[in-house]
Amino acid sequence: MVGASRQLPGSDENPDLLAALRRQWATILIASIIGTLVGWAYATSQPTRYESRSTLLLIAAGDEQSPGGGRDRTLDVDTWATVARSTVLLQQVANQLGRELGDVRARTTATAAPTGDVLVFTFEAGDSDVAVEGATVYSEQFLTARRTSVNAVTVERQQQLEDLQQDLTTQIADLSALIATEEQKGDRASESQLAVLTATQQLAIERSAEISSDLATIDTDVEAGRIIIDPSTAVNRAGLSRQLSAMGGLFVGVMVGLILALLRDRFDDRYGSATSVGAFGLNEIARIPFAPEGTRAARVSMHEYSRLITRLTFANRGEPEAGRSVLLLPVDTETLPPEVARSVAATLETGAKATGILIGVLPQQENPEISQAYWDATVSAVHGLRDVNDLALVPMLALDRSATGIGLAALVDDTLLLVSEATPMQSVVQAINDLRAVDVDNVQVVVVTGVPSGAYRRKRS
Repeated sequence: MVGASRQLPGSDENPDLLAALRRQWATILIASIIGTLVGWAYATSQPTRYESRSTLLLIAAGDEQSPGGGRDRTLDVDTWATVARSTVLLQQVANQLGRELGDVRARTTATAAPTGDVLVFTFEAGDSDVAVEGATVYSEQFLTARRTSVNAVTVERQQQLEDLQQDLTTQIADLSALIATEEQKGDRASESQLAVLTATQQLAIERSAEISSDLATIDTDVEAGRIIIDPSTAVNRAGLSRQLSAMGGLFVGVMVGLILALLRDRFDDRYGSATSVGAFGLNEIARIPFAPEGTRAARVSMHEYSRLITRLTFANRGEPEAGRSVLLLPVDTETLPPEVARSVAATLETGAKATGILIGVLPQQENPEISQAYWDATVSAVHGLRDVNDLALVPMLALDRSATGIGLAALVDDTLLLVSEATPMQSVVQAINDLRAVDVDNVQVVVVTGVPSGAYRRKRS
């Protein structure tokens, strides 16, 4: 009992958590079931979503160069993933799909693969065909934008080469005119001037030839990328499955159940939750099943009753020629039925007949008048039963209905304190303290099992 360990003296300061969890297994089970059902219900209540995935391979083109850093890349894939999330591109996708920009942004993702020139696009929708259409349009729009961007660089470079070649053609023509003019001078022509003009013209012709060669290799409509995994072949349900959601709910339920179980056990003052009754100075000698009055002995397990009879009859016998008087004293009627002492005495009497042990039961008075005459008559009756029986059983009212049992405990040989699993330890300890106040030390505890929970609460005025 974790709670009582902080409230009652002599209790264990290091409670067994596993024992506490075992005692509160019902709390853990209920929390686990609730968590599982909540997880399943949550997954069931969510609308069905499908995600279509499109995988693109980017092809280096134009003046693209390897970004460095390895990862088998020939271009900057991360930058193109950022371009794929640009407002301009997403607006084009939204226009083609007939959706709002915010809706398309929320439904799409674009991520660069860890290695290689690969981008992965996704589109989420409530229908698989719509998801495939969205992923396809997204991929096509991106490839068109990339092709336009890459080819724009190529076209610009082509224009630059063409302009340079035009300048070289003009320069070659001007040099040809200068050479012709110099040659017309005949003997007055300068050989050195002709050599310089001829060499310059030759260099211009060679450079023009190189540019022509470069222009011949330029493609203004290069392939900048392609889809390598079609969206229609990579569509599946999005989100957690019902099974995973239920497992997640189960896990959360178990965690909550463990916490609630420990909290409940911490403040659980029941006898059945005590970690060690010996720490409270209690000596539990038996656990017997409850046998309501009128129940046939054959319907009650007599094994524990027989053990209790033998123990009471032969333990600590001071006078072999006489029997022993035993007080049956219930702790309360909150957790035990009012007739529990009478029923235990009757069952013990019935069980003793088969063993040859004689048991006499003192009739219980419902409302005894406490007087000297009562005490004298009770003591005389108890001694009379001891003289002719092995055991003289004295059933009494519970301590919360009458304090007579405390005084009578000083007049008998043994006192059996009757409790149930639900009896508060505070009440048990209080009963022990009350009995010790009248010099009764030989107090033993008998646990009555099978008592319906909460069925015998006293009616309060």
